[in-house]
Parts: sequence; structure tokens; C-alpha cells
Amino acid sequence: MSEERLRLEANLISRLDRMPMSREVRLLVGLLSLCWVMEAFDIGMIGQVLLVLKQLWDLDPSMIGLLGSCSTVGVVIGTASAGFLTDRYGRKRVLLWGVFIFTFFTLIGSLFAHIGWIVAMRFIAGLGAGAVFPLPYLMISEIAPSRSRGNLVCICNAILTAAYCLPTLCGSWAIRTFELETAWRIPFIMGGIPIFCLYLFHRWLPESPRWLMKKGRHEEVRQLVMRLERSAGVPHDDAYVDEAVLRNLRQASINAKAAPSQWTRLFRPPYLSRSLVSWSMFSAGLITWYVVLVYVPTILTNYGFAPSNSVILAGVMTVLGGIGSIVMGPLADKYGRKPIWSLYVIITIIALFLLTATESITALLLIGALVAFFGTGIMPICKVYVAEQYPTELRGVGTGFGEAVSRIVGGVLATYYLAFFLDLGGMQAVFTFMAVAFGIAIVALWIWGQETAQRSVEATAAGAEEEKP
Repeated sequence: MSEERLRLEANLISRLDRMPMSREVRLLVGLLSLCWVMEAFDIGMIGQVLLVLKQLWDLDPSMIGLLGSCSTVGVVIGTASAGFLTDRYGRKRVLLWGVFIFTFFTLIGSLFAHIGWIVAMRFIAGLGAGAVFPLPYLMISEIAPSRSRGNLVCICNAILTAAYCLPTLCGSWAIRTFELETAWRIPFIMGGIPIFCLYLFHRWLPESPRWLMKKGRHEEVRQLVMRLERSAGVPHDDAYVDEAVLRNLRQASINAKAAPSQWTRLFRPPYLSRSLVSWSMFSAGLITWYVVLVYVPTILTNYGFAPSNSVILAGVMTVLGGIGSIVMGPLADKYGRKPIWSLYVIITIIALFLLTATESITALLLIGALVAFFGTGIMPICKVYVAEQYPTELRGVGTGFGEAVSRIVGGVLATYYLAFFLDLGGMQAVFTFMAVAFGIAIVALWIWGQETAQRSVEATAAGAEEEKP
């Protein structure tokens, strides 16, 4: 890359990173949060659909399992593929197509009164949802000011968490209002209506400036930067260059020439260790999230709670996790990802071991609230930390693989085997397993992980490249 182009990109990136919060950035966060709200509804609605179809069509366990899992399988495949697509075709284009696919195939799923077709539609919708899942935190990491990345992703994630209540409310209303033959179709229709939001995304959501620069589209980036500066009241300065940014771009250019095969770099030093650290953090967080989502009602019922109350308390714990993430965001931006994430995890580990020893219902609820607040509150920082590990040409595939691997480990394998832990060793075995997973992640973070708070993604990528294998 020529020195002239390097200085031009350094100017544009430097101006992006010095930008304060503005109306344009808030609009970006709002649109990306809307994407996650739509996905939360699409993924969460299947429980209500299953409840109705099981009664209506007398589904056997194999059909129930197939319908319950087909969307998740699509999500994992879509997420793993998203990275290659976003690095090649752009973040915005993949987001638009992903939203179209999961809303369209959810909508037409309401037309089929046959389990095979519904399973097929849910699988295809899952492919689209999976492609979109990593994009909100990926795009925030590439557009938002570096000092606010963590906070903004945490806000988006809290909105995502709250949105999981929407399909429950919709399903409950549909069952109370319509005959069963109609009630199961209502969530599909409601999940497809947001297809009209595509216009908003096309009109107002910008393409990642860092991806545009990799494609040589610098004038588009310059226009975006000027628009953001006008919104924030910052004067234009075509001569301003942060020398640290320039150095990082030079290093990235050298590294790109030395390793032209991109996606395989995830599995070679220095990115191998970075990937393993961030994936272990993400997987540990997802284990706790799925325990709250899937097993807490069973655990509370075993302690003597009525099933209806157990479901409500599980929902309360989900909300506590959202609050924990909102609190964590500004702390992680100010004091660093490593210390704040570690503090949350240490409190979670202590709470988990206390849970193995308590028999008091009151203590169970109080300590469980701590696990929910701190243990699931870490999720958005896990996500943004994954995106902060890679250079622009590798960031899409890195986040896609990170999301897919972590969901397979934390959301599929661990969730499956936790049932055996629960059966063999009771709740104590489940809590111990969770504590061990967190312990492995925190040790890996402090041995191999880098601090990424308040640093440009060029700086964090260069820092990874400079480490020795």
C-alpha cells in the first residue's frame, strides 16, 4: 500500500476515533438494536408455536425436537458463513439479505400446515438470522468511537435480552384470542412483518468505513466521516493524523502481504491464541445464559417452586442479566475489558460455589440473582472482545467463527451434557461445571489476552500481530 493511501486512511480513521457521541451514532445503535429485537422475536417464538402444534397435531418427541432445533442449526451454519460473506461483500449488504431471509421465510411459514414444510422454513430463516447475529457488534466496533464501543454493545445487548419477552407475550395473546388453527400462525406473521424495516436499514444504516477503505472506496468514507463530524459539531480536518494509527496501518499492510490467505490466519499465531481466548470467554458466558434460559425452571421446580413461578423467576433472572450488562459497559470502557470482565466472573464463581452449599430458598434466590446479574451480564463484552481481535480484512470471518464456535460449545454441547450433570450430580454438579468453565476462561484471558478498551481496532489488531507465538 502506498504511503499516500496509508496517510489518507490514517486521517479518516483518526477522525472517526476522536468523534464524540452524536445523533448519527445513536441512530446507528438504534437500527442495530432493532435488528437484534427482530431476531430475538424470530428465535424465541418457536416455544409458543411448539406448545400449540403439539396439542393440535399430536406431535411425537422426535418431531418436537426437530422443530425446536432446526432453526438453531440454521443459525450456527449462517453464523459460520457470515464472516466470509461480510468480508467479501460488505457488512451492510449481508445484513440486508440476512434480515430479508429470516423475515420472509418466517412470514411464509404461516402458510404451511405441514410439519415438514415448517421445519424447512425455520431452517432457512435460521440461516438468515445466523448471518445477522454477529453484525451489530461487528459494525459498532468499526464505526463507533473507540472509547464507547463496550458501552454501546452492552446497550444493544440489553435491548436484545429484553426483546426475548416479546414472543412470549405475542404467543400468550394469540392463544387467548384465536382458535388453535389460527393461533400458531400469528407469531410467524408477527415475525415476518418487520421485513418492511429493510427500507430503514437501506436508507439510514451506513456501510462499515473500514471495510470500504479495504475496497478502495475512500470518497464514500470521507463523506460518512464528514456527516458524522457535522452531527457531532466537530470541524473537518483533512490533515489530522494520529501517528499511532498510521503506525498500526503500516504494520497491518506488512502483515497482510506476508499472509495473503485470510481465514486460515485464525488458526495460526498470533490469532490462534487470540481466538481461543475470546471464544473461551464467549462460550463460558453462553453456558450461563443457557442454564438460565433452559435449566433454571427445572432447578427451581426441584427446590419446590410451582412450575409457573419457576418460569417467571427465570424471566426475572434474564432481565437481571440485561441490567448487569448495562452497568458493565461504561465500566469496561473506562477501566478495561480484562479487569471488569474478571471482576464479574470472580463474583460469579464465588456465587456458584455458594450455590452448591446452600439449602435455604432465600439464599438460593439471592445468590442466583448474583449469578444472573454478573454471569450473564458479561455477554456483550464477550462479543465486542471477539471483534476487537482482528484486522478489518479478517474481522468478519473472525467474529463469524467466534459466534458459531461459542454457540456450538456453550449453546449446544454444554447445554446437552448439562442434562447428564443434572441427572448424575444434581444442581451442585451443574454449578461446579459452570465455575470450572469460567475459571478456564479467566486464566486464559490473563495469560494470553490483550487489553482492548479505548484503543482503535487497528491498534488491537496490530497488538495481536506483534505478539510472539
